[in-house]
Amino acid sequence: MSKKRYWTRILCAASFSLAALTTFADGKEQKDGKQSCTAASQENRTQLEMIAKVLGEGKAYAALAFLDAAKLDTPVARLYRAHALRQTAQFEQAGDLYQQLLATCVGGLAYQGLGLLAEMQEQHDTAIGFLKVASRMLPVDSKVRGDYGYVLMMHGDHQPALSELLTAIELDGSNRLAIHNLIMLMYKTGQDERATQLASDFNITEQHLQGIRRESGLPAFKINQRQQFSSGSCYGNTQLCTGILSPQLEVVQ
Repeated sequence: MSKKRYWTRILCAASFSLAALTTFADGKEQKDGKQSCTAASQENRTQLEMIAKVLGEGKAYAALAFLDAAKLDTPVARLYRAHALRQTAQFEQAGDLYQQLLATCVGGLAYQGLGLLAEMQEQHDTAIGFLKVASRMLPVDSKVRGDYGYVLMMHGDHQPALSELLTAIELDGSNRLAIHNLIMLMYKTGQDERATQLASDFNITEQHLQGIRRESGLPAFKINQRQQFSSGSCYGNTQLCTGILSPQLEVVQ
């Protein structure tokens, strides 16, 4: 999978996940200078839900057109516009808009957006800084933690990346990008058997697994060369098997 394809997937997934924000619209000033979100009207909520859906389908130009037509000037609408600008490679405009949103009710997601924007431009240190802040502001947001884990992995910080990716998966067992990246981290650190077991646990197809391996910088393998191993019973809502979260799962420095 190319890096361009990877970022197309992650940006679309991130924008679509924001559909829940459409319950809110206007920013109300607080004593600390930040804004809290107030409830959106039904009409605005419907418009924002539709825009979130369009963004989730990867139709960023259409999302910009709908935002222009809706004429909404709320933190959530501006966040969606920043995402659409980022997806259409209008990086400077997206960055300016994210910066304007840092002190609003969507500040944590604006930091996430800045982090993803920096990583897309291969500004790894900057990306890590922004996503670290985002993860502190939104500690139980699976996608934020997963994004932070990804940029740490790409920077070579494997042990903290492992922690962030496992956190993302435990928070949301359906976060396929975090699962994808955890498997890639196992390949990057020479834990092929763990990668194979994770793929099996999460029903990753053979074709997808081959793609992850290639993305990790490793040659494709033949099916009969794959090594299988058994682990204990599964537990928890995310169905992570015994051993995956134990000290046995360590990155190779």
